[in-house]
Amino acid sequence: GKGTANFEFPIFTKDKRRIEVLLNATPRCNVKGEAIGVLGVGQDITERKKVEMEKTRVAQELQTFIDTANAPIFGIDENGLVNEWNNKSVEITGYSKEEVMGKSLVDVYISEDFRESVKSVFDDAFNFKFTANFEFPIFTKDQQRVEVMMNATTRCNVKGEAIGVLGVG
Repeated sequence: GKGTANFEFPIFTKDKRRIEVLLNATPRCNVKGEAIGVLGVGQDITERKKVEMEKTRVAQELQTFIDTANAPIFGIDENGLVNEWNNKSVEITGYSKEEVMGKSLVDVYISEDFRESVKSVFDDAFNFKFTANFEFPIFTKDQQRVEVMMNATTRCNVKGEAIGVLGVG
């Protein structure tokens, strides 16, 4: 037989409580190499699963806050490519999330005369130098110029390393 590693499943206690278990199972063989049983090692991962579920719930709630905020919110990665674009950004610019994701915010949506200053603000934010109340124009889908006031802050990974910039208008 073959062993199984990291198999998760629920079991129920005598008093009907659900316990999440992580199981590793290995076949037990006789001297001829024939399977005669199974050796299983299980670990109670109930608390870990609860923490994971809570993290997921909080992340979904925060994403909903971003998406439905009454201010434009956008994110860019370390290359300046859009990776966040909320509903208010869609409303103001006319560009859907799908249209802007993965495109250069500065090169595509900022007027040429402001590209350098906007890029500088983003570069500063990427280096943990936050900017508040920075005004710049952004072009809408129908080429209208809209003035936006933004705060730029560093977006970090779990290690605290900069991975992008979050702009809130």
